[in-house]
Amino acid sequence: MKLLPTSFRLSRKLLIIVAGVMVLTGASGAAAIIVGREALLGPPAEQVSGAACTLVTTVRLDRNGQQWLRRYVRSEAKEADVRIKTALRVAGAVSNHEKADLYQVILLDAAGPQNRADMRGRAIGAEVLFARNPAAIPGMTAPFVARYTDGKPAENGEFYGARKELSLDEIKTIVTAMEEREDCVDPNAVAEEGGHGESAGHGEAKAEGGHGEAAEGGHGEAAEGGHEAPAEGGDHAEAAEEGSHEVASSEH
Repeated sequence: MKLLPTSFRLSRKLLIIVAGVMVLTGASGAAAIIVGREALLGPPAEQVSGAACTLVTTVRLDRNGQQWLRRYVRSEAKEADVRIKTALRVAGAVSNHEKADLYQVILLDAAGPQNRADMRGRAIGAEVLFARNPAAIPGMTAPFVARYTDGKPAENGEFYGARKELSLDEIKTIVTAMEEREDCVDPNAVAEEGGHGESAGHGEAKAEGGHGEAAEGGHGEAAEGGHEAPAEGGDHAEAAEEGSHEVASSEH
């Protein structure tokens, strides 16, 4: 008979402890401890739509009557999956407000090179090609090509690791799940508007030269493992090949 009061006292203590936890953390806090944050609030935004980015430059190429648009952007995203999602998001955003036959987004690290001629090879953390009519673009067989380097950037912004390419099913899954479709921030637009910036994508300046510079940005050379706008024969070569003509660019 003496065991009953002891058992009852232990139960009261347990109830008091549980009640105290509920008061301090709240019901949602207690639930979060049990089922996890993502189950209640969903994954962080950058895990779905990628990270914030800044426009570096936009280059337009006129190749055999086609308009190819190449956009270089920077991001502090260190994880490979976040970088490729960022590049896919930007490609979609650019295609919504810029007219071109081929869109190319090249994502660099925040500590990457400043000169456009160096924005190639290991400087590229992720890259996306998009064409609404891929059959019209030499070397493209699908609307999207999405590649990235699987590894975090070094201190100088270069990426070392395996080069991987997403399947069309993977690309479709990522794009469908995106909640945000924002372009990168244009620092020049922010400065001109006194701090109220718009997403990048407008007002490219006329190029000073006639022809585009070969192998400027992109991922062209096989020795560097790059991947540039498709060339005839299905290979990925430098975007400013013979016959291409750079008609506009905007460098920041």
